Amino acid sequence: MSVFLLLLAPLFTGSLKWLKARLTRRQGPPPWQEYAALLRLWPKVWVQPVSASPVFLLGPVAALLGAMGALFLLPILPTWSFPGDFLVLLGLLGLGRFFQILAALDPGSAFGGQGAYRESLVAVLAEPGTLMGLGAAVLASGGSSLAEVQPLSLENALVYAFALVALVLGLLAENARMPIDDPTTHLELTMVHEAQLLDHSGPPLLLYELASCVKLLVYLGLIALLLPFSRPANLLLTAVAGLLGLGFLETFGVRLRYLRLPDLLSYGTLAGLLALLGVVLWK
Repeated sequence: MSVFLLLLAPLFTGSLKWLKARLTRRQGPPPWQEYAALLRLWPKVWVQPVSASPVFLLGPVAALLGAMGALFLLPILPTWSFPGDFLVLLGLLGLGRFFQILAALDPGSAFGGQGAYRESLVAVLAEPGTLMGLGAAVLASGGSSLAEVQPLSLENALVYAFALVALVLGLLAENARMPIDDPTTHLELTMVHEAQLLDHSGPPLLLYELASCVKLLVYLGLIALLLPFSRPANLLLTAVAGLLGLGFLETFGVRLRYLRLPDLLSYGTLAGLLALLGVVLWK
């Protein structure tokens, strides 16, 4: 199932681009165009800056491996699990982001450093809410692993509501979506995620783009674990809702000023904290 989701990850990103084009009355590329865009990068020549070290190439590999490892830990179908695996899942995503930031800083370019700084700040603001929200959902289920997370019910509705708010804001922040970042921007001064990739090309850029697709699907899968239906049905429902929500948000929404991002992401931390307090009071 995890391999199947890995292969489907670019299809979701391609469908999102197609929907955004249709919402602006453009034909747009077909949803499967994302596969062709990724494959087109493979035979291209990649260039490494003279001042770069091996970390420059380690970044794309670590980003993809971290996202793939997190995807394989998602218990969408019955699979192996272990206590505290939700911490490992978030740790793998954080490890991939860490090496991505190092790879952006390694050549010493201005825009790479700027994007790395902004990515670090957004991660610091978003991670507490995601960690507390997901941890509250695991604890409310009476277990310590993602496989033991119980579906939404009347008993845990309040805890899960706050956890879902934290996870949704975490999805927007960790995947550089609106209103945190504009994934379609080409203005270097406003880039967060894309500014870190300007020095990469060819196969390393392919790894980064695929890692971005997989990471978005991982966060959708985490949200799907909390819904009240069967997990495969939850993933399908979450994918459709995420497609529509992100499509409309990135078409008709506006990007927040960079200095206002802490205000927005503080709501994610607050929601995660309230979810944990709800578990303590409930138990």
